[in-house]
Amino acid sequence: MISITTTITEETGIQEHLTNALDPWLRKIGLTGRDLLPVITGFGCNVVAVMQSRSCSSCTRISCVSLLAFGSACSYQIGATLSIFNAAHAPVLFIPYLFFLFIVGAIHTRILNKNATNELTRITPLPYLQGINWSAFRWKVSGVIKQFLFQAMPIFLLICLLASVLEIVGILSILRWLAMPLLYLFSIPTDAAPGLIFSFIRKDGLLVLNEGRAVY
Repeated sequence: MISITTTITEETGIQEHLTNALDPWLRKIGLTGRDLLPVITGFGCNVVAVMQSRSCSSCTRISCVSLLAFGSACSYQIGATLSIFNAAHAPVLFIPYLFFLFIVGAIHTRILNKNATNELTRITPLPYLQGINWSAFRWKVSGVIKQFLFQAMPIFLLICLLASVLEIVGILSILRWLAMPLLYLFSIPTDAAPGLIFSFIRKDGLLVLNEGRAVY
């Protein structure tokens, strides 16, 4: 959905008008309007967003990637977080979670890159609004779908397979025992250890916490 939306705005020329309108606000946190698209795309996939950040100014790309790392929850993280809040019977907490996640990312970006955009000015004119080139639209959207099916999804399935194997051979029990002191420190049940461990590999590793609708 994010790919379709961004492609439509790009093909019609609306995207440049939006980024130009929001440019003054983004400069307050050390970014420019051109950095807006990667940040939004980051809510779909951080990997694709980092690749899109190549279109940013060389002066702000580090700032853009920094905000992606802290403030853009990719689709896997969103799904995993929704799943956990739902398991805890508090799905409404997802809204303030996203808000505070982005705010913390913006503050982080502002502190580290407060002077990054002072000397940047727009030198190209805004494009005219136009109709959609459907052949280009299909090409761009199909590229994102292929990337999801052949890059992102295999990694997710591999994590599921790996988690199953580790559970069968008893490795996860050992990892729970090793993580026990740290979990006790934060009053976290030891059964939550697998989700925390796999979340270090990928954000959607948290989904194992919701297996069987268990509540942690």
